[in-house]
Amino acid sequence: MHKRLVLEYLKFWAKLKLQQNKNAIIIGITGSAGKTSTRLALVEILKTHGEVKHSVHANSESGIPLNILGLSMYSYSLFDWLRVVILAPFRLFYPEHFDYYIVEMGIDSPNPPKNMSYLLSIIRPHVAIVLGAGLTHTANFDHLVKDVDPQRRTAKLINLIAKEKMQLASAVPPSGTAIVNISNVPLTKYLKNIRSRLITYGEASNAMLKITQVNLSRRGFGMSMTYQGQRYQLTHPDILGQDYASTFAAALSAGVSVGIPLSSGIKALQNFHSPAGRLRLFAGIHQTTILDSSYNASPLAMKNTLLLLNKLGGRAHKVAVLGDMRELGKSSKVAHRDLASQIICSADEAILFGIETLAHALPILKNKRFPVHHFTNMVELTAHLRSHLTPHSWILVKGSQNEILLERAVSSILQNPADQAKLCRRGPYWDKIRQITP
Repeated sequence: MHKRLVLEYLKFWAKLKLQQNKNAIIIGITGSAGKTSTRLALVEILKTHGEVKHSVHANSESGIPLNILGLSMYSYSLFDWLRVVILAPFRLFYPEHFDYYIVEMGIDSPNPPKNMSYLLSIIRPHVAIVLGAGLTHTANFDHLVKDVDPQRRTAKLINLIAKEKMQLASAVPPSGTAIVNISNVPLTKYLKNIRSRLITYGEASNAMLKITQVNLSRRGFGMSMTYQGQRYQLTHPDILGQDYASTFAAALSAGVSVGIPLSSGIKALQNFHSPAGRLRLFAGIHQTTILDSSYNASPLAMKNTLLLLNKLGGRAHKVAVLGDMRELGKSSKVAHRDLASQIICSADEAILFGIETLAHALPILKNKRFPVHHFTNMVELTAHLRSHLTPHSWILVKGSQNEILLERAVSSILQNPADQAKLCRRGPYWDKIRQITP
């Protein structure tokens, strides 16, 4: 009850704050994966044409209004909440000019305040980007699906998530633009509800911005695409995964929607770099190479990143250090069993962490006599990792946020300790969380 009152209070002041920039174009981003990378890619494109504000570490019912108000939480304690409640009205006296506001809009549930309807009561974007629907945060949707068949159940859960996310596209006024990944089939069912201009992107033959080819190598990333009968090529020196083709296509489409030519957007993306914990490359001890994707994990992201490990690692020894994929609810068993099969196809060795991989992935790997170790304590995992590394190995590190925090594993094998500052979840709050997490 008290929490809801605080949320409504923050929403009230945030909406007043937004009125100070009535002419700003608001761009909302939602999807089961890729929101942050898309936001940062779009920042690079838009900042060449105006002032950009964006929601850093803020995509929720509390994070969005706090970001609009220019406030941040430090400890999430009662006193911390009291601090932002007191400061909220005073933020109106600190004018902030921006031409664009890019906001991530993440949903964890079909119910308020963690659903799209509630987020849309805070902010109504002029441009919506819907990246896709997949098996993330499905635990809160479990009660809506009675089917026990694993495949049908998964399909129905993803459809519910797609319906929730596509509310963002449907809420865009006729004068705005909805940008939808048409290759994500569950989203297409809800295209008919869109009232605004529509730009579709993806690998599907009917995509308006069509991804025709993606090249991944140790030399960098490349993609080809077509739009309005013209061919375009994007190359980037960073090592990026297959899913970055969709990230860039979504950001470029948003740029087009506000009048920025595709060629200009491609040029601006040369300044993009993946966020911390999302496919960053580091030198590890014993001449190893670390592929740090420790920020978060979902079934599709796990699959794509394992495929990238296999491609980049080549003939080198490939180690997959993987944690649980959390908040999948009843879908967790199937997802982690599938993960075991993907590990066998892409890696030479696995080091697993968490209770879900213990229950569902480890038995399959052991049955297949695949080299695997499992840990439920990070101190034991890092000790094993440091003492058993094969020189010149490629090491993928990936897992969910909650109670997993696999950046600790990355930190333990960095060749240069100064690189710790480049890992995800930095700062006193996360230092404290890591200390109390096994």
